[in-house]
Amino acid sequence: MRDTESDLTKQPGQRERTTSDNLCKLLVELYPEQFARWLFGPQVGRVKLLKTELSREPIRADSVILLAESDDIFHIEFQTTIRSTVPVPLRMLDYYVGFKRQNMSRRVRQVLIVLKYTGEEIPDRYVDELTYHVYRVIKIWEIDPDELLEHEGLLPMATLCRAESGEELLEKVAARISKIESSERRREAISLSRVVAGLRYDKEMIYRILKEGDMLEESVVYQDILQKGVQQGLQQGLQQGVQQGREQGEKSLVLRQLERLLGKLPATTREQIEGLGLEQLEALGEALIEFKSEHDLTNWLKQNISAQ
Repeated sequence: MRDTESDLTKQPGQRERTTSDNLCKLLVELYPEQFARWLFGPQVGRVKLLKTELSREPIRADSVILLAESDDIFHIEFQTTIRSTVPVPLRMLDYYVGFKRQNMSRRVRQVLIVLKYTGEEIPDRYVDELTYHVYRVIKIWEIDPDELLEHEGLLPMATLCRAESGEELLEKVAARISKIESSERRREAISLSRVVAGLRYDKEMIYRILKEGDMLEESVVYQDILQKGVQQGLQQGLQQGVQQGREQGEKSLVLRQLERLLGKLPATTREQIEGLGLEQLEALGEALIEFKSEHDLTNWLKQNISAQ
């Protein structure tokens, strides 16, 4: 296996842990059935997301799914490192007790997904005198990527799977993304896959392979240049077309993700987002994962627009 620990990025700080965890939570919110079937079996039928708050605030789980047919509760927790102020095994026990307290007649099934290799031992149970609690652990770097490549919602997670070559793995993900019919969903899959892949691979390789290959051809400016047959300043025009195409694609993606998280946005807020440049749009795309309400978005826009 050529991708060793040296291929991985530095130990994550709190911001990286928060961003990656929230991004994975967003993926589960977008594709709950695909995650449930991957983690708990292909026989899983209809599912719905449950609130993740427990009665003892501020305790909040990452993702909780209810299986409609059996009323089983699926609890999915994401970690980039096993280190935390409250040990992970104790947290898993705490979550379990909280879910059972609220749903005493339902079975609670838990899985901990570790996103990044750190060389640390990853416990799959909590043991303390007579208290014994077991949960399932998935080390994503040991998983066969073919398990995930067939499902659109799992493609970002596939970038972290087992691979003899990181480049070949990202190329497989890129090839699968290219088959998505909707250009908007393709852009979304590329954007999400880039962020997740950043936990393991360097940015240059990620952007070289997971590129928005169709955006130039779809750019209005590019099409205009071709139709008019402009020769003088062609290169400059093409560059402008690429830039404007990327900006328009990023705006569509950011607005779509925001409205999934927060609901329909006011017209004034949409106008503010439409006026952002590419770098600001990319920054907003990373920040929105942590938004809990429209108030968070409003504050972000005030701070970043006023900083111009």
